[in-house]
Formats: sequence, C-alpha cells, structure tokens
Amino acid sequence: MLANRVVTATLLAVLTACGGSSSDTATVHPSTAQPSSADPAELVGQWFVAADGEEPHAILTIGDRVDGGLLLYRDCGTLFGDWRANAHAMFVGDIGGGSSNCFENHRSPLPTWMAMVTGFRQDGDTELLLGSHGETVATLTKGAHPNPQPDAVPEYASPPVVSSDLRKAFAEPDPLPADVQPARAGDVLGRWLPMPEDRPEGFEGKAYVTFDADGSYKGSDGCNGVGSRYEIGPDGLILATSGATTLVGCDNSPLPDWPAQSGRVGLRSGHLIFVDPAGKILGEAVRA
Repeated sequence: MLANRVVTATLLAVLTACGGSSSDTATVHPSTAQPSSADPAELVGQWFVAADGEEPHAILTIGDRVDGGLLLYRDCGTLFGDWRANAHAMFVGDIGGGSSNCFENHRSPLPTWMAMVTGFRQDGDTELLLGSHGETVATLTKGAHPNPQPDAVPEYASPPVVSSDLRKAFAEPDPLPADVQPARAGDVLGRWLPMPEDRPEGFEGKAYVTFDADGSYKGSDGCNGVGSRYEIGPDGLILATSGATTLVGCDNSPLPDWPAQSGRVGLRSGHLIFVDPAGKILGEAVRA
C-alpha cells in the first residue's frame, strides 16, 4: 500500500469543497446516449497524460495495481484513486489521496480535469478521455514508464494487466427486475434516505446519499462520510467510483455504498432501486 497518505477526513473535506451544488436538471452525455462497441480494456496501461492544468510529463496508470487501479505520477509523488468504464464508452475516475508531499502547505493536488471526464474514445494509438459534450478533456499517449516512488511498493510502477476481475467488471450488467423502470440522469438527482424500516438507530437523517448534476455524489452511513463520482447511462446503467471514506464504527446504513456496488439503478413507486451487476436488488431509498 502507498505510505504517508493524507488523512481521509481531510480528503473528504477537499472533495466536498471541490464539488458543485445540486441542480434540478442534468446533462445527458453524448458519450453514453447510444450503446457502442468501445473496449474499456484498451484503457489499461501506462500513459503520458495531457490535460489542462496537468503537469508536463505526468503519467497516468489505469489498471488494477492499487486502491481501485488509478495512479497519477507527478513530481511531488503518487496520487491514487478509482475508475470505472464499460462498453458503452462511459468512464468515471476519481483521485482520493496520495503522497503527503503533494498536499504540502494545505494545497489540493486533485486534478480538476478528471471531474470533467464522462467517456472515452480510441483514436489510433491514443486514448481520448471525453467530457459531457464529447470534447477531449485529456489525451493519453503510449510509451510511459513511471519510476518507482519512494513511498510506494516498486511493483506498482510495473505495467498493469487486464485481469479476470477487470474483465468481469467490464461485462454488461444483467437487466433490471421487470417491475423496475430504468432511471435517467435527472431521475437520481437530489438527496435520498434509507427506507424507514432500514434506518439505523439514532437516524435523525444522518444516513443519506445525494446525487448532484455535476457528476458527483456524497453521503453518509450515519457517521462516516463518502464522496466520489458517478455517471448514468442507457437503461439505468450506472458507473460510480467508491471514493475515500472515514472509518468510524457505528450502527450504520449501507446506502452510500450502493452506487459503487450497482450495475443499474431504477425507479419503483417513486423509490430509487439499486441493483447489482447480477440483477440482485441491493436496496432502495426514498427521497428526502
């Protein structure tokens, strides 16, 4: 594991500060409007990344090396995070922490460009990470070979492979149950609470999940905060990264974990239904 990490609670504060406010409307992203034959396995590798605001010669590793498989090598050290992609050319990524040197003087090294990425497209030998209107946010070029960092296991600098677990993660999720209607991007916006019968002791509205129109979500299990990225696609498809979380023990709710565990989301009787990739209902939530 990477050493000298920033305290998770501090990261959550940074993530919340960087997020936008919720809205009553959401963009339907062109990259996810129609199914495609995009192959997310082509993203796995070590890339020179070029994006507005990114350091020259920065290297992005996409794969399964550590903590979700997203590593961003900069002069200050290594940042780490999580990513999801599928054959509909949907992509979400989130950087949640990294080397303490990158957080000196209370600065935030989190890449603002990554929060803009909702899709991907291959262009010859390069991969393009795309924004909500199909614009290129970042260009990934082959040939990168990161040097082992002093605060990371040297193995993490070796090229990632397309593992069986990754192949499984790329597979198309099973359909929603017959009585559940696919959710659209605008349907999920806002604050959702556990069902009354599923609320932890001393609930008081502390357990929740909120989806914002900027592609971020945040929530709490009742005492631990979480925040990350999500994307809604056709037929209720959802991609969500798990993000950083605190680790306070309490009588908690699994609600904020469901976005990252789901393959699809839908609506039934006004409730938001979270369904795992095998078609099993994880749970449901009611609007606040």
